[in-house]
Amino acid sequence: MTSTKTIAYVTDIHLGQQLQIEDGIGNGKMGYLSNPDEHKENFIVILNDMQKRGVQEFVFGGDIGAKDANWWFFDAIKKYQLKLLMVLGNHDTFAEVGKHYNNSLIDGKDEMNYSYEDNQRKYIILDSSSNSVSNGQLDWLGRQVNTSKKILLFIHHPVLKINTLIDEIGAVLNGREELKKILIDSAKDITIICGHYHMTDEAIEKNIRQISTVAGSYQILKESSKVTTDQNSFGYLLIQMVGDSIKPETVLFKQA
Repeated sequence: MTSTKTIAYVTDIHLGQQLQIEDGIGNGKMGYLSNPDEHKENFIVILNDMQKRGVQEFVFGGDIGAKDANWWFFDAIKKYQLKLLMVLGNHDTFAEVGKHYNNSLIDGKDEMNYSYEDNQRKYIILDSSSNSVSNGQLDWLGRQVNTSKKILLFIHHPVLKINTLIDEIGAVLNGREELKKILIDSAKDITIICGHYHMTDEAIEKNIRQISTVAGSYQILKESSKVTTDQNSFGYLLIQMVGDSIKPETVLFKQA
């Protein structure tokens, strides 16, 4: 009998952070103003939708948002019957998230990287909250990819290049080529699920398939000569695993 499992990937909710883009700058300069209620309604819509669909497990892909929004984020999740797996983004810190989230699988004392397995796959979570993956994590990853199972890797930043302006103006993961080399050299079947760029994209390079997904806050247009956003759309990714296959489905909402 073919095994089936569905999980959700929610990322870049940016609670309490109101987006600002400076005018007059050709490639765009993004920043945030403090607004305690920003994107909270989006997150509740997403949580309710996952509950209606019977989702029991979700991965948060990073960027909770403002530091003082962490408590609200975790308190909101407690109201739902959901197993949470955390990925840290560049707007998160291990110290702050660690006050609210404890997972016995976490391998390090100051980085949130860990792995686990089921009958079909090995799941690997990397911490790129410093806009890089540390040498310690890279060494750890080299050991983790030594498996006979297919690998599903969750990380906030894309590892494969995405053809978009955001990839050219400083948002890129530092040292991603070294990380990519470890994954390619492993010759394993690897699927990466990531966020950070606030856009959908799918890329394949050798043994790696990368799926970049929508943000829970706002979107950035992929094909644009300057940074252009869509602040009326938000959503998340459903990941259906049927046997050996992974079928992603974008769930998108429009602001009322």
